[in-house]
Amino acid sequence: MQAQADGIDAVDYFGQDPKTIGDQLVKNLPHWKRKSWVLYATVAWLLSFFFITWRHISLHGRLVPLGSAAVLAAALPILVLAAMEMFRRGVFHRRKVRDASIVLIVVVQLVLQPLSDLMPKFGRVWVPKPLIIVVGLGLMVLLLGLGMWMGMHSWFIAGMIAIFATLFAVPAIDMLDKLPGLSGQLLIPGLFVGNILLIRIGETLLPNKWQAPETK
Repeated sequence: MQAQADGIDAVDYFGQDPKTIGDQLVKNLPHWKRKSWVLYATVAWLLSFFFITWRHISLHGRLVPLGSAAVLAAALPILVLAAMEMFRRGVFHRRKVRDASIVLIVVVQLVLQPLSDLMPKFGRVWVPKPLIIVVGLGLMVLLLGLGMWMGMHSWFIAGMIAIFATLFAVPAIDMLDKLPGLSGQLLIPGLFVGNILLIRIGETLLPNKWQAPETK
């Protein structure tokens, strides 16, 4: 990596067979211990379980099939760990293990979410209204704060964060009873636009020294 930063090709640095030498170096590098892999898989499962559960709350209400969500969520850590093992074998692969795992998490989630509607439902549990309200509004506030702190000054980034903040907030607000008539119809677009404006205004007013440092 240092050689590439200095403009030196891999062939010039390693010789005529850089991949063999690079693979040998990779084998000698320290690898994650089993504890680290278990922790990573647990976090991936928790993320998948939460998003599947929250999607069900958003579409179908408080009676959530936690058993079905737990089983389906197990597919995410299995696929992520398999992909990480595959990507880390080649030192010259363009995508880093971390980047590949993040992309895979997003892709798998897009597949798992619709599949949650097709799976048999078991382990149904009533989720308390106060919990949904606290989690939904809390995550919205957290995302808005993150958007301000990042200080990206981008309408696109603000829009992406606002989408997720709105998706978390809407079920929570529904637990407070849906707004009737025109107010209810304008809830989602109103929240989306309002969240974007809050992020852009906040990142402008927040002192630069409090924002995330820029990376080159």
